[in-house]
Amino acid sequence: MFTFLIRVHTQSLPENTIDKYSECTYETLGFWLVKNDNDQYQLNITRNDIRPKAKIFFVTGKCNMTKVNVSKCESDLIEVYMYGDCNITCLNTERACTNAIYETCPYITTNDDFIEFQGQKPNCSKCGTPVQKVELEIKLPNTTISFGKDSNTDKAEVMKNLTSDVLAQMGNKTTASVSLGEVQGIFVKPKDKNNPETASFVYSSATNLSIIQDKTQMDTYPTLISVPKEAFEKAKSQNISTVFTAVFRIPSFTKDEMNSTVLNDEVYSIDMGAEIANLTNTINITFKSIDKKSATPRCFSWSGSGSKPNWTTEGCNTTGTGESVTCECEHLTFFAVLMIPNTDNTSIISSADLSNLTYITSIGCGLSVFFLCVALFMHFLMRRARKSEAAQILINLLVALVLLDLTFLTNEYVANTGNIIGCKLMAGFMHYCLLCTFTWFGLEALHLCLQLATISNPTTHYLLKVQIAGWAPPAIVVTVLFFMQKYNRLVIQTDTGKDVAMCWIIDSSVHYVVNIGYYSVIFAFTFTTFVVMLRWIVLLKRTTAGHKKAASGSGKRTGTGTSDILTIMGLCFTLGVTWGFAFFAYGALRLPSYYIFTILNSFQGFFLFIYYYKTSKFIGDSTISAETSNTTEATQMENPYEKQKNF
Repeated sequence: MFTFLIRVHTQSLPENTIDKYSECTYETLGFWLVKNDNDQYQLNITRNDIRPKAKIFFVTGKCNMTKVNVSKCESDLIEVYMYGDCNITCLNTERACTNAIYETCPYITTNDDFIEFQGQKPNCSKCGTPVQKVELEIKLPNTTISFGKDSNTDKAEVMKNLTSDVLAQMGNKTTASVSLGEVQGIFVKPKDKNNPETASFVYSSATNLSIIQDKTQMDTYPTLISVPKEAFEKAKSQNISTVFTAVFRIPSFTKDEMNSTVLNDEVYSIDMGAEIANLTNTINITFKSIDKKSATPRCFSWSGSGSKPNWTTEGCNTTGTGESVTCECEHLTFFAVLMIPNTDNTSIISSADLSNLTYITSIGCGLSVFFLCVALFMHFLMRRARKSEAAQILINLLVALVLLDLTFLTNEYVANTGNIIGCKLMAGFMHYCLLCTFTWFGLEALHLCLQLATISNPTTHYLLKVQIAGWAPPAIVVTVLFFMQKYNRLVIQTDTGKDVAMCWIIDSSVHYVVNIGYYSVIFAFTFTTFVVMLRWIVLLKRTTAGHKKAASGSGKRTGTGTSDILTIMGLCFTLGVTWGFAFFAYGALRLPSYYIFTILNSFQGFFLFIYYYKTSKFIGDSTISAETSNTTEATQMENPYEKQKNF
């Protein structure tokens, strides 16, 4: 019979402790050594008690342990060292049972790893289950607390009250499970408050929500949750009475305002009784076996304030490959994965492109607002310009565009405040400004057609009726959509999961019918008018040049090519022709059309300012009269478009 010298290399024992036994037990440390009927020794390890990464040394012969290098055995499963007559076998308990399988173990009720030595080779088998049995099971009536779809209670307050009740019942126990009908919860206190470890949890239909004890088996579960050591340390630093973490799985959770589809119809809540945020080592929740063909999973969180969730991506990053997705969140709250429908194969824009487009749009909108405001300032300084019907119609378009640019620049800020009512109002107002802009594009084209047909003041109160047509119908449409709950917070997806939120229409069918459909009609009319007007300008230019050549006896031109280009570009932006690039935002042309649309419309305010300046009577009348000796009648018309003849 062999005599073993066994030393456990852990921080809890002195460095030179040596215990000599023929059969020895260290149950308080999580292992014991027994002799079987074949004179072989079996090492039993209890996973619940053994320290992680503990190493066990079996010593035979005459050994001076002060000369043994215990820093070895870091990566190998088992190693043998010889020091003269001293034979030391080192066993890495963490790796010894990595690939072991679970077996039926009669009369064993604990979760143990059994290691049998055959020569120098350890053979490991597992008993019990990979999950830890809790010390206390608490069952509450289903009516105690409501998380369901019809609940109008504040969910953050619900969690606070529930946590207080469970901690009071736990007393000195370190683990507990809670059930409220379909709602399941797990409470864990670190064994060592001064040196907490990462808490890991799993969920499956077989085990429900449980503490994972055998972490080598984590990948076999469909849902994994880990709360890092850093979170426990932050909770401790806030001087709370009890350091703990509580994880809840809540099925059939209350729907949000947009009736979003939640993965597996389940929401997870993590609470530690303290405000935990800005974690470097994030809280990770992994979901597996996700069908991504028809929808894209995105991680969202909610503070719990209010009766209905207001999901946001702030503080949560979405990663994952294949059929899995991992939510990496830097704070505590309610968590869920929302399935965002894929409209096409290119529904997700890259974060780099989104950043570029946002940068271009912000600068472009800022410049447009500046030039449009300058044009408005000029208009209200000129008495003669205010009398022109065409100028006043143009000014209404400028006002609509200024409002649209301003709402667009402030939209994301309102969306990130989390105020649902404010976001709905912002979405409705921006939509109203957009529809008004489309309408004034059409009214500009209509007025131009009437001027080309030499119809002056065709109806009484012409300008008043035009203004009513430009501002009233969009208000009716927006009011109807607002009461139909079509406005809310919308998320723009990126490939990295760091999405951008805005307040807008949440029903894509409404967007296509009301916005795309309406603009299609406007575009058909304005583009036709633009082509006719362009041809008219070219012909008139030739005629005017011929008259002036005959009158002056020379071929000297009175205009420049640059002036013509500016006039045409101004007319193009006035009729909203550049917005037509939105029709190409599909398939392979989707991203290029975004850039072209964004860049062109960033210059809209500038060209409208130039167009207004060149077509208004702010330009000296003496200059006009000096150049129009043979075209007096044409240039004295009130319509500013007729002044194209002068360019």
